Amino acid sequence: MKKSKLLAIISAALMIIPVFAKDVKTSFSLTTDFAYKPATAFVSGPTHFAPVTGVYGGVEGRIVPDFCISLPTPLGESWLVKNASVDFDFKIEITPVTIKPAYVITFTPLPFLVFSSGIEFGTGWNLFGLQGMALYNPETWTYSDLKAYFYKTYAQGVFQFDLGAVIPGDWTHVLMMYTYQVYYQSITKAPNGDIWMWQCSGNKVNGSSNYQSLILAYGLPNDVIKRVGVMCELEGLYSSNSYKSDYSNFNGSFKNISISPLAQFQFGEKDSLNAAIGISSRRSFKEEHTDGNIEPKLTFQGREWYLYRAALSYKHSF
Repeated sequence: MKKSKLLAIISAALMIIPVFAKDVKTSFSLTTDFAYKPATAFVSGPTHFAPVTGVYGGVEGRIVPDFCISLPTPLGESWLVKNASVDFDFKIEITPVTIKPAYVITFTPLPFLVFSSGIEFGTGWNLFGLQGMALYNPETWTYSDLKAYFYKTYAQGVFQFDLGAVIPGDWTHVLMMYTYQVYYQSITKAPNGDIWMWQCSGNKVNGSSNYQSLILAYGLPNDVIKRVGVMCELEGLYSSNSYKSDYSNFNGSFKNISISPLAQFQFGEKDSLNAAIGISSRRSFKEEHTDGNIEPKLTFQGREWYLYRAALSYKHSF
């Protein structure tokens, strides 16, 4: 979607707010995320598991203030459509090396369907050797700091279902949520096909990608432990042609897969905590290596599973 069209949609959406002003609901929340990563080895060869080689492999952290305006948009008197709504979210993701404002429009026509689209625009910097934004040099196999802007637009649909809505009861809340997102992301000053880094994560290029997640969980009749379950995620580019032909052996359309047991805790009405342990996958190559920066020049051979991280996400609503 061109920027002009997206701005027109955003402007039109903002113009309808005064029409429903008397029914507008606003909310503000602050989410704090933290993740710990163990050190794992790179192992060559076909599909396999990579061993943990050290206690410390890195940490991640961010805070996300979120201001939301919610408009009721009932589509009829039926219980299925009377609670339809449109939400406008203004977020700012802040990490030690990046800042990224975002604007999201969400439409919920039915309790089990949620549609949204958004735009994100941010920048990054170098902090004590941690690179928020950088461009890859294939001659030296290193990333050079880049002063530019990160840009992402996306649209997604969510299907969610609670068995407890069909079979009422304290112990019948079997939950399912499936998300499909299509997005385009890029960095200004990075030519198409060139590799770049964002938020200390490299081997990225400008291009269209998709993200999918499936959550299966059980809702507990407990005041603190609200849900336990597992989340499966899949993400990657639609086409390997997004990479230059120099990286033809890299398998640019490889899909990362993650499987994460998770739990959600509730502390009163305004505070919640999500906890997850992630097992993920990445490319493995024919050649042995110890430095991830040289991977674009290697030959893809299979999928390497490894212990990715333990993550906590705490949300407080004001």
